[in-house]
Amino acid sequence: MSFKTSVPILSKEETEKFIKQIDLACRLLDAQVLKWVVEKFDLHKLEDSPEFLEDAVDKLEFWKKKESPVQIKTVGSFETKCIACFFGKKVNGYLVSYYEEKPEGFKVHYERQFAVNFQLKEGQLTDFGWCHAFLYKEEVDQVKQ
Repeated sequence: MSFKTSVPILSKEETEKFIKQIDLACRLLDAQVLKWVVEKFDLHKLEDSPEFLEDAVDKLEFWKKKESPVQIKTVGSFETKCIACFFGKKVNGYLVSYYEEKPEGFKVHYERQFAVNFQLKEGQLTDFGWCHAFLYKEEVDQVKQ
C-alpha cells in the first residue's frame, strides 16, 4: 500500500525531517510515535493514511501480541531495494531481533523484517507507504558480494 501521486507533498527540508522522524518511530517500534509524525506533517488527511497507520500496529508492535513475554534485543536498519516498484524508490529496511521466553524456561531467538518506502521527486516526498516487496537483509548482503 502506498499513496499514488507524483505531486510533491512536502518540501525538501520537510521531506528530510519526515524521513528521519519516521526512521525514529520505526526504531522505537512505536505506532503512536509514527502516527504523531504523520499528523505533525499534516499527512494524516491523505486517502491511504488510515490504512498505513493501522498497518503500523502489526509492523511495529507485533511483539505486544505474542503470548510469551518478548525481549527486544536490537532494532537495526539496512539499505534495501523494492523489487516490485519502479527505479528510484527509496526504501528503508528494519531488522528486529528478539527473544520469546517460553514457559519451559528457555528463550527462542527470532528476527523480523519490515520496510518503508519513500518516493522522492527532486528530493521532495510524493509518496510513502509500507514496502511489501523488498530485498531482505540476507538478500542485500548476497547481492553486494
